[in-house]
Amino acid sequence: MKQLDKISQTLIINGTLTEQPGLLYGKTGIAVFFFHYAKITGNSLFQEYALDLIEEVQKQITVTTPLRYDIGISGIGVGFDYFLQNGFIEADDDIFEDFDERMYRAAMSEKYPDLSLQGGLAGLGRYFLYRLRSSGNKDRILQEALTKIAQEISLKIEANKASENDQPDVYRFMRDLVTLPEYAEKYASSLQLCKEWDCIWKPDIQTLLPNTNLLPRLYLIQHYFNMDLAEEIGREWKKWEEDDIYTISNMGLLNGWTAEGMLYLTCFHNLDKSWLNLL
Repeated sequence: MKQLDKISQTLIINGTLTEQPGLLYGKTGIAVFFFHYAKITGNSLFQEYALDLIEEVQKQITVTTPLRYDIGISGIGVGFDYFLQNGFIEADDDIFEDFDERMYRAAMSEKYPDLSLQGGLAGLGRYFLYRLRSSGNKDRILQEALTKIAQEISLKIEANKASENDQPDVYRFMRDLVTLPEYAEKYASSLQLCKEWDCIWKPDIQTLLPNTNLLPRLYLIQHYFNMDLAEEIGREWKKWEEDDIYTISNMGLLNGWTAEGMLYLTCFHNLDKSWLNLL
């Protein structure tokens, strides 16, 4: 069985030393673990550590911080929204004022090299999806930005210009987009086109979402692709318990020590799996 103490100690030692502030590979993701760990253990010191990490993240954000979801503003903003919605921090929407303004300018004027989640347009779109849900779908600026992104991605889908590498991320974005009532009907046809892609209608669970550890990947595939993977997930849990955690090389939420800690809390402390939607 994994040693949660070892995981938490490793993250405490390395968390503040991690230069990257982002969600998937840096301090924001590490804070996700410590907020949940504090709640489960009842130890406020872990909560204070998570708050220290957030403070450092805010200090690190500058005009040159990238907007990318994996290491930049969009992922950090989604992480902060996650903290707020789970009651880990208390703040009004002013905390997002600078984020929203910067992300809005990017959505309306900047060009992105691809449609991926980690570094492309789907990641930018995920920021606005989270923010709109939090605001009750009432913020005009957020709606305008999300509509612009959705239109651009939809046009790429219709023109068959989504690369094979980007297709899973595009599909996940469209699946999430149509859960918002005002977008459901308009983008239903684009989502249907996504379902015709080979990697979507006959997914390979071993290769789909390759940057994500296998267990989180299986849960995401089960959620987005409506597949019953209970048997595969059970089998992988057993393998996971026997793996050597000392071979992990990074701190991140996507596939590092933080991911291991979150899986441990999910498996042995019945943590809600909603954190997987951050990946």
